[in-house]
Amino acid sequence: TQEVYKHKARLNIDGGKQIYGVHYWETYAPVVAWPVVRFFLVLSLLKDWKSRQLDFVLAYTQADVETDLYMQIPTGYCKPGVSAKTHALKLVKNLYGQKQAGRVWNKYMTEKVVKLGFTQSLADECVFYYRNSVILVYTDDCIIMGPTDKELDRMVKKLQSSFKITEEGDLCDYLGIK
Repeated sequence: TQEVYKHKARLNIDGGKQIYGVHYWETYAPVVAWPVVRFFLVLSLLKDWKSRQLDFVLAYTQADVETDLYMQIPTGYCKPGVSAKTHALKLVKNLYGQKQAGRVWNKYMTEKVVKLGFTQSLADECVFYYRNSVILVYTDDCIIMGPTDKELDRMVKKLQSSFKITEEGDLCDYLGIK
């Protein structure tokens, strides 16, 4: 028999109720291009670099909202004197479901990464360089590559100083490449 071993819930906003020009203006959020990912994976194999996959934990919620947004009180929320008929929640953090959530997250992440000393590529805005290493960003996931584990440890520590991230492990092991 199958057993539930983990429950997961995420509060989402109903982006379908957002109005263009009132609640959001832009929705485009860049991701690293697949030819660029392939190029850097091949380069890392040729140079015998190390690689790791990282995940920005609940990425969208790490960024503040860009405009005042309110949502209905979710079903099941209980607080004395608070009712969905008389109250609403004012959002202070970006939430999944917003039309602009991906763009707001990407803008926030880019500003923070650049402040940490990474250099954004002119060829692909989701590629960042740090010393002899590179980070490729795809929404809330990234691949870091560099010449040594020590260099990657340095990058992870630097990223963890500003973001909640988890390490998913060695990318080449995951892909079965060596």
